[in-house]
Amino acid sequence: MKTHLLCALIGASLFAASAEAAVITPVNQDPVGKGLNDPTARAPEGGNPGKTVGEQRRIVYRYAADLWGAVLNSDVETFVGASFQDLTCTATGGTLGSAGAAWIATSAPSGSQLGMIYHGPLANAINGSRISISSSGTDITSRFNNNLGGTNPDGTPCMTGSGWYYGLDGKTPAGQINFLDVVLHEIGHGLGFSGFVGYTSGRLGERTGIPSYYGYSDVYTDNAFDNLTGKRFTDASMTNALRATSIKTRGGPAWNGASTRAQAPLWLDPAVVLSISGISPTLVTQFYGTASFGPKATSDNFAGSVVVANDGTGSDTADACEALPAGSLTGKVAYINRGGCAFEIKAANAEAAGAVATIIGNVASSGDPGTAPGMAEDATVTANIPTVSVNLTDANRIKAGAQGGAAMTAALGEVAGQMAGADPSGRPLLYAPATVASGSSFSHFESVLIPDALMEPANSDETDGARIVDLTLGVFADEGWVLNTGTARIGTCDTGVKLFKNPGLIAGANVQAQDRLCRTSANGNRGAYLRCMNDTASDLKALGMVSNVEQASIRSCAAKVTSL
Repeated sequence: MKTHLLCALIGASLFAASAEAAVITPVNQDPVGKGLNDPTARAPEGGNPGKTVGEQRRIVYRYAADLWGAVLNSDVETFVGASFQDLTCTATGGTLGSAGAAWIATSAPSGSQLGMIYHGPLANAINGSRISISSSGTDITSRFNNNLGGTNPDGTPCMTGSGWYYGLDGKTPAGQINFLDVVLHEIGHGLGFSGFVGYTSGRLGERTGIPSYYGYSDVYTDNAFDNLTGKRFTDASMTNALRATSIKTRGGPAWNGASTRAQAPLWLDPAVVLSISGISPTLVTQFYGTASFGPKATSDNFAGSVVVANDGTGSDTADACEALPAGSLTGKVAYINRGGCAFEIKAANAEAAGAVATIIGNVASSGDPGTAPGMAEDATVTANIPTVSVNLTDANRIKAGAQGGAAMTAALGEVAGQMAGADPSGRPLLYAPATVASGSSFSHFESVLIPDALMEPANSDETDGARIVDLTLGVFADEGWVLNTGTARIGTCDTGVKLFKNPGLIAGANVQAQDRLCRTSANGNRGAYLRCMNDTASDLKALGMVSNVEQASIRSCAAKVTSL
């Protein structure tokens, strides 16, 4: 056994062993009075009975650990270190959490086979007994933003108007961040949803930080496919440079694992693309941005001839920061450059000039010109037309077409046979912004998956991790995790509710997590416990996740609990 920095590394080969439902145990690493121990009073919310901020945080973390533990098999307990820290944050955005394996294990190269890197919890599960543990006594390290909705230590604001929601019901209030979803997401990284390939260099094994493992693949990267070359990331002919290019190209890297690919059609909607005809070749992309203001852009409301806006003022006459000539955009889709004023001001000015929709193009001076920007609302105006955005490359193609006199037409429409966020062969895409985002690139699903997925790079108010972990279990299965295909038990009573159904519908896991929570919160009161479990059964039935028979079975099993 070797130990290097915080990672314990094993050179011996791993072997398969029988396994049981995983036990995942949170380890509170916060000091007294801080983070998970914050004594600030807080009213219970969304099924979380905690009476303080710290207690509610601990309840959420325990709940998340129980959900993952119910659906994964391992004979070795997984310890997850958790703490609240001052993570990077501005008034408009920031890091909600970060996590990863606290140690890794490896199997040595054999013949033409690359050496393979395993996240610690998976290595233990495959081995059937504990291989190692980090110096802090954990297998996963996770950290969460301590300042969300408040101020950073230097007094600057951290995501103004936001804050953590500690409910377990998936009903996150507008503007708040669901802590349970973020905890599930971060634990997911530590369980295996992350790659160790160098995101800038493309060198295998580089993110271990240990030169002796450079050139090793890992169980995540081993499932990656490059659409630019038509090769797996670990094919002998894939160079570091080719991998690096893929990781920085939207639509380049995709997940090739069989389990996930089989489940993708069960989860993903048909692909909707933005097309601009009249230029050669026709611009077609899934990677357009959407606005948080105005009506949602759809195939019904987003179509028409494209005209570049011209306000006749300033160094950029196409920024639409000033009023546009009346009627100059009547019935048209307005193209507008980013910058100079808020996105919604641009759209409102285009609307006033008669536009029916707006395309806002990124510019070279932005922090990430290769990405179609997200577009926040502005409190000073109200835009009532659909708005999308495009990256700098696509923006330049549109402007070049206009300068060349092309008669361009914009439309949104479905692509027959293709899924939203997948490549044409049905592989879910991995996140690949043109500018590498440390901690986000490659080790997430693409942000264009529809519906949103738990393991996308940005939090979404559309996810409900307490009940649905979508394609994540498929990824785990592709990596080598054995999934628990059994049914939920309350004590020794079998409810008959499957712990999960594809794609990642975890009704049974939810029942088991609720059972622990209801027992704890009832504080010995059997009536309170039964009411809690009856509500659980009713909620799952209302969501269509259990049948009438299964609802009755949950209640029947709960009624058999006599000792709390």
